[in-house]
Amino acid sequence: MRHALRWWKRPRLALLNPVVPTSAYSLSVAKMLRELCDAIDCRVAIHEVDVASSPFDSALIEHFDGFIIPGSVASAYDKATYPWTSHLEATIRRLHARGRPMLGHQIISQALGGRVEHNSAGLQAARCEFDVTALGASLGLGNGTAALQYHHNDCVTRLPPCAANLGCSASCPAHASALFASPTTSRMAVSRGVPADPPIGITLQGHPEFSTPTGAAILLDILHGEEGGAERYGDSARDADGRTAAQAHKITRAVMGLLWPKAFAE
Repeated sequence: MRHALRWWKRPRLALLNPVVPTSAYSLSVAKMLRELCDAIDCRVAIHEVDVASSPFDSALIEHFDGFIIPGSVASAYDKATYPWTSHLEATIRRLHARGRPMLGHQIISQALGGRVEHNSAGLQAARCEFDVTALGASLGLGNGTAALQYHHNDCVTRLPPCAANLGCSASCPAHASALFASPTTSRMAVSRGVPADPPIGITLQGHPEFSTPTGAAILLDILHGEEGGAERYGDSARDADGRTAAQAHKITRAVMGLLWPKAFAE
C-alpha cells in the first residue's frame, strides 16, 4: 500500500514561500499542497521556508529532494516593491545549475531568462482551459485540452531558453513548461515530442492546489473581494461536477511522478 511508505523515506520538498501576512493564499498554501498530495496518494514531506523575510540558505540545497515555489500576490517583475524576488531568483538559478527538481511557474521562468508581464488579455480566474502541446501530452498533462483553476493578472510571455512549452491558449502563451539542463536538450525534446531524459523542473500557470477544500474556499473568498468576481466566476470556481479537480489531480500526479517518482513508491 502507498500509505505504508514511511515518513522518513518520503521525498523532502522545500516550499520556498514568500510569506505575505495579509494574504490568505500565502498563509495557507502549504496546507493546500498537503491536501492535494493526500488526494492523489503522493507521499512527500513538505517543509515550508519563508523566503520573503530572508534568503534561502544555499547550504541547505542538498538537504532536500526538490523545491516548490508557489504563487504570490507579488508580481515577479516588481523588484522595487518586493526586493525578495531578486534573492529568490538567485536561488532558482543555483537550483537549476545543480539540476535540483523544482515546481513553480512565473518567477522560475523569469529567473532563468524568460519574461513575465501583465496579461494584456486581462484577469485569468477560476477554470481556464489550454491546449496541450505534443510534448505536454507525452509527459502526461492530457490530450487536446486541459484545465485548472486560476487567479492571475500576469503571465509568462516568453519562456527561458532551457524551457519547452507544454500548453498555450489565445490569452496566455505559456500555461506550462518543462525545464531542461540546457537550451539544446529543450529543443531536442520539442523536436522529438518526447524528452530523452525526464525534465528537471515543471512550471504551471494554473493552480492545482485551488482544487482542494482549503484552496476552493480561498479562491472563492478572493473572487468575492473583487467587483463582480463572484457573479462572473463563482460557479466555475466551485467546480460542482468535479471536472476541474479531476484534471488537477491528473496533472499533479503526472508532474509529481516526473519530478519525484519515489513519492508514489509502494
